Amino acid sequence: MTKSNYFSLFFFINRSKIKKDGECPIRLRITIDGCSVSLNLKRSVSPDNWNVESGMANGKSPEIRALNRYIDAVRAKAYEKHTELMTSRDMVSAQLMRDAILGINSEKPCMIIDVWHEHNKEMLEKSGKDGSISTWRKYVICLNYYREFLEKEYKQKNLPMKLVNREMILKFDRFLRVSKLCGYNTVMKYLQQFKKIVRIGLNNGWIKTDPFFNIKLAFKEVDRPYLDDMELRAIIDKKILIPRLDIVRDLFIFSCFTGLAYVDMAKLLTSEFEHTPDGTIWIRTRRQKTGVRASIPLLNEPKHILKKYSQVMAEKGKNSALPMISNQKMNSYLKELADICGIEKNLTFHCARHTFATTVTLLHGVPIESVSKMLGHKDLKHTQHYARIVDQKVDQDMKKLAIQHDLNPYYSSLI
Repeated sequence: MTKSNYFSLFFFINRSKIKKDGECPIRLRITIDGCSVSLNLKRSVSPDNWNVESGMANGKSPEIRALNRYIDAVRAKAYEKHTELMTSRDMVSAQLMRDAILGINSEKPCMIIDVWHEHNKEMLEKSGKDGSISTWRKYVICLNYYREFLEKEYKQKNLPMKLVNREMILKFDRFLRVSKLCGYNTVMKYLQQFKKIVRIGLNNGWIKTDPFFNIKLAFKEVDRPYLDDMELRAIIDKKILIPRLDIVRDLFIFSCFTGLAYVDMAKLLTSEFEHTPDGTIWIRTRRQKTGVRASIPLLNEPKHILKKYSQVMAEKGKNSALPMISNQKMNSYLKELADICGIEKNLTFHCARHTFATTVTLLHGVPIESVSKMLGHKDLKHTQHYARIVDQKVDQDMKKLAIQHDLNPYYSSLI
């Protein structure tokens, strides 16, 4: 990377601005790589007492001595600020130098941890408006991992943004995989977050060239677990005598038939239900993650669950529609529920949302456009991976059919 290689200071008097007492204002010209700016030192001197070559006042009076000490102090401060800026930035402009000397540099910090922390602070302030708490938490986790990475690899608690390079990115990638045991897609997500912080540095001139250039952050397609009709029915019909598991079962089934994510069910209020003249009950809510409006008509199963808890929630004086528990406990109890119901899949609460998208809707002929709207997706492409799951199911079913009719050349060609 190239740095500013010419820096000079020149103290002069503005002879065109003579004051009433005959003195002229003293100014400082800062030149970096041929670009100059000047600033007023808020001091003045008689033109007869000014030495152009030294950039100082001539004389030994107490006033002249005090003035020269002030000029020396400004000169020392200018060199100090230049050194500081060159340490933390790839490029330093004359404008930036002037602001630093005057103490009015309002730019955001240009140390990696400081910039990242400031970004997360702004994200938290915007959460609920155009961001989400869950996304903010992921950035906080990634920042904490990066702090660990810096201390382990560089023995530093912070570094200038200009030091971010391809080697650092690849080392951070390896740290996430080896030290934190993150999966491939999780690593890609954290690197995307790191890239966003780096982009802030690029936009502010703290980094000259993009260190992520030619580094591809591509995600791998993953299997999204969902329950089929038989597994879903097994959970619904199972007689459960343990109260906490009964509640977890109801919450899970409610999500299976509405597609609501955990965070959206946790904030679901009774005021978000709309009863239409034809007897349909609609959920009208906005997704916490995206802010997109989701409209979902209730099927019989979620209607029964809603009715089951409506009086209980009303007696507790709560506007919440359902008796939610923590996501951590929910997923822990779901493991027990899966064992009781004889389901071998890794049951998590998010599995319910995938079940709604596949088994409850797409596999029963609901158009993907309608499914996308109920899921609250911003774009249809976010729903496409569910369609691919359905395509895989169709392919598997047709191959089973081909095996059953292996004597027929037409069916056999499908294998």
